[in-house]
Amino acid sequence: MNYISKINKCTECRTCENYCSIFLSTGKYAPHEKLKISKLILLVSEKPENWETIFYCTKCEACDIVCPENIPITKIIDEARYECVKKWGVQFQRQLKLTENIFKTGNPFGSERPRFEWLKNPINKSSKTLLHLGCMISYKYPEMGKNVIAILDELGIDYTISPNERCCGYFIYNTGNHDAALKLIKENKKELKKYKKIITACAGCTIFFKINYGLGNKVHHIIEIVDKSIRNTELKSMDNSSKKAIFHDSCHISRPFDILKQPRNILKKLGYNNENNNFIEFDLTGKFGTCCGADGGMRIVNKDLSLKVGMDRVLEASNKADILFTMCPFCINNFREVAKDNNIKIEIKDIFEELRKALCE
Repeated sequence: MNYISKINKCTECRTCENYCSIFLSTGKYAPHEKLKISKLILLVSEKPENWETIFYCTKCEACDIVCPENIPITKIIDEARYECVKKWGVQFQRQLKLTENIFKTGNPFGSERPRFEWLKNPINKSSKTLLHLGCMISYKYPEMGKNVIAILDELGIDYTISPNERCCGYFIYNTGNHDAALKLIKENKKELKKYKKIITACAGCTIFFKINYGLGNKVHHIIEIVDKSIRNTELKSMDNSSKKAIFHDSCHISRPFDILKQPRNILKKLGYNNENNNFIEFDLTGKFGTCCGADGGMRIVNKDLSLKVGMDRVLEASNKADILFTMCPFCINNFREVAKDNNIKIEIKDIFEELRKALCE
């Protein structure tokens, strides 16, 4: 792809500013500005001024879908990050550490403990369907993993978990070290090729498997599987009339794959809907929803900015609702940290926590 010709199509109409999470939170680092810096990075041999701002992007892809010139802004930013690594090496110490951890321990946290030690009974049954939980769930939010597993079991869905699961490499790729990520992809595909179908529970793993691993329709996010399975299932009656809920879409599955109705279908079955007047939407929602601030490498290179973006989202939620639902562990992690650090009063839950109560208890 001729990225320079694509960049030159930008008319600086600034439409992207109305949907960019970073710009809306800071008034800076707009996508059209990143295109200018990306062009310099792609063309020059010395690092240009403000080169680091191309990393101030969550890769949420909102700018891509609203750009009137159809410029693939996220792909260009990705390429500029890759050029930074090729020309000047890995730029951030935390990126180096996470990459080292992933290749050494199979996870970005550097944890030596078994990935699934929280499972009471190891899941080693034979199946051609793989449940890939991902690092955040496995190491930071095992309760979410337990919820997912309990729901699949209750619905009688066939699956297994690989004892060889490890990080997909999205952490590495997002900050420009594409060559290292490709090495990990090559190694992981040896394990993944054993399965005909892959169920993912992390939005980042989903987009990376589908696009960068080239697995496409072989990969299904769990919300798609569950939504289909419970359409004709009676759930336990739960009184949710006293609390209002709001839902945050996960960027990496909402915009690229149109996974929007499924979580709302489930929330409706759980009693959160317009008829009960207890389901609210964000001002910017669905395909135009803003990001939680955590992904695209943001928390790796600029945690303060990541939390600033997350706080804006949590504050809006807290002004409208009692519960903030989402289903991405990155979103949950960023939102909970923001709420705790700033004493913002709102429950932050993954959908599967509530669904497990209604389906399994």
